[in-house]
Amino acid sequence: MWKIKAPAKINLFLEVGERQNSLHPLVSLVDIVSLYDYIYLKPSRKTNINFISKWKIPEDNTIVRLISILKKRFSFQVDIKIEKKIPPGTGLGGASSDAAYLLLYLNEIFNFGLKIEDMVEIGKKIGSDVPLFFYRKRCLIENCGEKVTVCDDFKFYYLLLIPQFPISTKDVYNKLDKMGEFGNLTEAMEKVKILMEKIKELDIDKIEENMFNRLEKPCFELNNKIKEVRIEIEKKTGKRFFLSGSGGVLYSLFKEKEEVAKIKNLIFLEGWKKVKVESVHVKGGKDGNY
Repeated sequence: MWKIKAPAKINLFLEVGERQNSLHPLVSLVDIVSLYDYIYLKPSRKTNINFISKWKIPEDNTIVRLISILKKRFSFQVDIKIEKKIPPGTGLGGASSDAAYLLLYLNEIFNFGLKIEDMVEIGKKIGSDVPLFFYRKRCLIENCGEKVTVCDDFKFYYLLLIPQFPISTKDVYNKLDKMGEFGNLTEAMEKVKILMEKIKELDIDKIEENMFNRLEKPCFELNNKIKEVRIEIEKKTGKRFFLSGSGGVLYSLFKEKEEVAKIKNLIFLEGWKKVKVESVHVKGGKDGNY
């Protein structure tokens, strides 16, 4: 049996343009962090997909869609079990990561011969966040998620505040459409360049000043509890917190690991889970451990 670690992501910057052909173009700076789903694979006479999860997984999920696409092109049989540790509906990209890392590994073990460009083409049919996970590093993503540029390696530590309730990405984007408050992606690229320069300087205050998430407002409109919690914890800790993706995880950014524990100990939230994570670069290997 092979075991694969599929990591979560955090959006340090996210600007969204007006919907085009059912998809929203975007500009986003994303970090890969040390919260993982676990994928277990073993040879089988028939392909099976099972989830080990305390959350309900929809029948039409990223893994089912991926296998459907691959079966039309390749002949293979495998037993797949996915142990969910990344909560769905939190803006951490667990479902997209699962699909990406499963494709990376199946491509290796069954010798599909797919290049990363081929996998990106498959991934963007499944979800706009899937392609970024093929690169397994902090990256800048553009267009509808398919253009990915790997960024400099600077390690950060994060405190995640994870609510018990999920937030529907579809609902957040629909709310954004109704609000009609879209960003200018050309201007967003300039803002991201500034943010990346501040990251190189490792100046947390300046980094925070340049972080942004266009989906924050529609998410807060749909669930004001998240906004209320952010106000409460920022007042309590004196530290800024941000929304990842479409929500509802709130997170804070740190340069030193010790700082995370200090802030974590100041926060008491019923129904929210506090999780410490850090930036990771996940490397591939033929032993099946990513």
